[in-house]
Amino acid sequence: MFSAVFRDLVRHEFKSKGRWKRQNRIGIPRTWWLVYFLCIFTVVIGTLTYFAVRKDLELNALWTVTLGLPYIAFFLGFGSVKNEWSNDTYGWWLTIPQPRTRLVAAKWLGIWLKVLAGLLTLYVVVSVYVMILSFTVSHYSFATTRTFMETGFNWLSLIVAISPLIIAVGMLMGVLQNTVIRPLAPILWVVFMAGLGLMYSMTDKVFPEEGFPQEYSLSLWSSYPLELPLIVALDWVLAFAVLRLTAFLIEKKLDL
Repeated sequence: MFSAVFRDLVRHEFKSKGRWKRQNRIGIPRTWWLVYFLCIFTVVIGTLTYFAVRKDLELNALWTVTLGLPYIAFFLGFGSVKNEWSNDTYGWWLTIPQPRTRLVAAKWLGIWLKVLAGLLTLYVVVSVYVMILSFTVSHYSFATTRTFMETGFNWLSLIVAISPLIIAVGMLMGVLQNTVIRPLAPILWVVFMAGLGLMYSMTDKVFPEEGFPQEYSLSLWSSYPLELPLIVALDWVLAFAVLRLTAFLIEKKLDL
C-alpha cells in the first residue's frame, strides 16, 4: 500500500505550478492570467466557428493540434526535476525520508495524472464544442460528431498509453544535468528527439496526408489488436527501467 507521504508527494507534484521564483518576479495576479486565457479561448472558438459556418472546417483535423502533446509530456517530466534546482528545493526533496525510487515514482505519477487530467479536459471541451456545432450548423451531423469523438479518443488514449516512457525520459534528462555524467546529456537529447521524430513520421496512420474524408474514423486499437498492446506494454516496462535508472543516478551520481 502507498504511504501517506507518497500520496502527499503525488498530490504535491500534481498541483505543482512550476518555477515559483520566476512567477513571483513576474508578479502578474492570477486574475489577469484568467483574463488572458479567456481572451485566447474566445478568439480560438470564434475563429473555429467562423470557418465552421463557412463549411471550411474539417472537424477531425482539429486533433492535429495535439501532435505536440508528447513533447509537452516530456518537458513536464524534465521541468519537474529541473524546478527542484531552480526553486532551490532540491535539498528538501532529497532529504525526505523515503527511498529514491519512491521519490522518483511519486513525481512521475503526479505528472502522469496531470497529463491524464489535461487530456481528459481537452477531450471533453472539444467534444462539447463539436456537439454544439452539430446542433447549430447544418453542415455537421451527429454521425460526424461521433466519428470525431472516436478519432480523438483513439489518438488521445494512445498518448496516455505511451506517455509513461516519455515522462520518465524527461525526468532522466532533468536529473542527468545535475550528475557527474552530465556530458552525456547532449547525446541523449539528440537520441530522444530523433526517436520522437521517428514516431511523428508514422502519424500518417492517424492523420492521413490526403485529408480527412467526411466520415473518417480512426480505429487504431482495433486495426492493430496485437501490435499496440505489445508496444504499450514495452513502453511501461521501459518507463520502469528509466525510473530505476533515474533513482540510481540521484542516489549514486548526483553532483551537488
